[in-house]
Amino acid sequence: MIPVRDVIPTRTTPFVSLALAAAMGAACAWPGVREWWLPWAASALALWLAGSTLEDRFGHGRFAAFAAACAAAAVAAPLAAGSRVDLAWAGSAVASGMVTAYLVMFPRSRVLMLVPVVVGLEVADVSAWVVFGLWAVVQATAAWSALTWNAPADAGGLAAGLAAGAATGALGGWLLPRPDRMRVEWWD
Repeated sequence: MIPVRDVIPTRTTPFVSLALAAAMGAACAWPGVREWWLPWAASALALWLAGSTLEDRFGHGRFAAFAAACAAAAVAAPLAAGSRVDLAWAGSAVASGMVTAYLVMFPRSRVLMLVPVVVGLEVADVSAWVVFGLWAVVQATAAWSALTWNAPADAGGLAAGLAAGAATGALGGWLLPRPDRMRVEWWD
């Protein structure tokens, strides 16, 4: 199954989300990201799914500030925990903030998925909790891999970054939405 987009309509072009996705794509050339390509790709997909809706509801400026706050938390938390900062994990921590804010704001949202069938593709809608839960499983598996095989310091930094990103996302999901953009008359 391939996630395509969420079902919540948006009114604006997600310029900041597109810039973040382009930056994540350009970072794939960095050797540290190549080592952790699956969590990085899952985070880019989560950013794509949640980012455009959040940007529409926050506004471009608030969303850019929110993404910067998630990134700052993702870098500061491992440092505060005495771990090294791995920029390959920073994208996952920023995505954790986006996912958490999205789920705080839209707990009943659904995601459209392309499902391959015997002949062609079908579109199915799946709970956002399931899609982002799978994202969390990918991140947890990568952290476990870092803990057991590579470097335990990486796992501590990842856990601290993900937790800080999620906490920043929960706070942003409650404080940053513009009330005038939360209701869509033609959708309700």
